[in-house]
Amino acid sequence: MIEVYGDIEKMTETSFLLLTNSNQALKIYVFLFNGSRVWTFIENLNKNEFKPQNSVQRNSLSEEIKISKATSKIFLFMCFVTCCLWGIFPFLDRQPGEKIRLPLSGWYPFGTDTSPSFELVYAYQIFATWINGMGNITMDTFISGAIMAISVQLKILNNSFEVMTVQNYQSRNLRCESTLKNLRRALVKNIVHYKSILQLSAEMTSLFTICMTSQFAVSVIIICMTMFQMSLVSVASLQFLSMLLYQACILLEIFLWCYYGNEVIIESEKLTQSAYVCEWIECTKEFKKDLLFFMTRTQFPLKLYAGGYFTLSLGTYMAILKSSWSYFAVLNSMHTEEV
Repeated sequence: MIEVYGDIEKMTETSFLLLTNSNQALKIYVFLFNGSRVWTFIENLNKNEFKPQNSVQRNSLSEEIKISKATSKIFLFMCFVTCCLWGIFPFLDRQPGEKIRLPLSGWYPFGTDTSPSFELVYAYQIFATWINGMGNITMDTFISGAIMAISVQLKILNNSFEVMTVQNYQSRNLRCESTLKNLRRALVKNIVHYKSILQLSAEMTSLFTICMTSQFAVSVIIICMTMFQMSLVSVASLQFLSMLLYQACILLEIFLWCYYGNEVIIESEKLTQSAYVCEWIECTKEFKKDLLFFMTRTQFPLKLYAGGYFTLSLGTYMAILKSSWSYFAVLNSMHTEEV
């Protein structure tokens, strides 16, 4: 048992990168295999049903896009700094007289202790890590952007129902036939919009459910392994800082999915109330019947799932963090017993 425990540190040193790269390979396969469907998904976002109809809706959409772009830039910057720190910490964190080591441990079919093989492997590790990190973040932010698009469309739909009341005041006589026709037309348009949102969310789930499921599954292990490696190095070292930034990237990666997925649930729960506030009392029976059917349907909020099991919500995010901490506590206690 002691021999097994003695290998814990070695096994966890690069296991988090192995899991990250393996999961990234799966994402690349999904994007390449479903390339035409991904392009169709992007084109569907330009459908007439999804276009904002007033200044409030345009401002909401514009604000969400700005936040999403800013988050992506911060995410890319964190990845870039992390890779840079991995490249320089072997030079600055080593003890006097200690030989420079490679940033990442690994097995190669040739010796890496002599020049020029050491320099070539060193450059390869940094370049490959940087490329993989940027590619991984690009795919992750694309998925989070797709979820954001669904949540903002639900926000726009809520506003479309709310402004139906404002539009009614354009006619002083609610029983006016033209006014009733406009209300009926607006209701049908909103229902079509809702159906399009459901189709968009179903397509997004179908496209990326494998990516999200695998990411959630491996994130528990990656977060655990990263915390364990952080506990083995000095807090004042650059290696600790690089691991901390890497941990922040992983946490932000799954947080974006869970946050926007939670926004989808919140906005979809508002639809019933938003539909109720419209001027339905003096409307026709057909209008009331269609509105009632819609309100009955929206009592079940829209939820996005990963693999049909993980709900994209802040509750799932907290569950991942709790599980990671539990595994870290077990791993750390095993290492403490060995020492």
